[in-house]
Amino acid sequence: MIETARFLVVSDEWLPREWMPGVTTWVAVVSAVVAAVVAAVVAILFISSLISILASPRYTGGGKLLWIIGIFVFPMIGPLVWWLAGRNARIRTDRL
Repeated sequence: MIETARFLVVSDEWLPREWMPGVTTWVAVVSAVVAAVVAAVVAILFISSLISILASPRYTGGGKLLWIIGIFVFPMIGPLVWWLAGRNARIRTDRL
């Protein structure tokens, strides 16, 4: 067990070469880090949009529900649309 752990730390042979021939270990590690950062940014944007929608005084329950459905259906585009257009949208009411 100790020999295996030492082998994994000293060598980069823990990554099988068959999965992507020609790709070095550092490329795989950098790609994984970039993917993790992008996933974290998307998750933060999604959660902050959800909180912002729920706290918005501009929309009633039905409007909030539609925005929440929109960000769940389109989890990457929906929050961006909310922050760019929906948060400060003017609500038209036709009063007679």
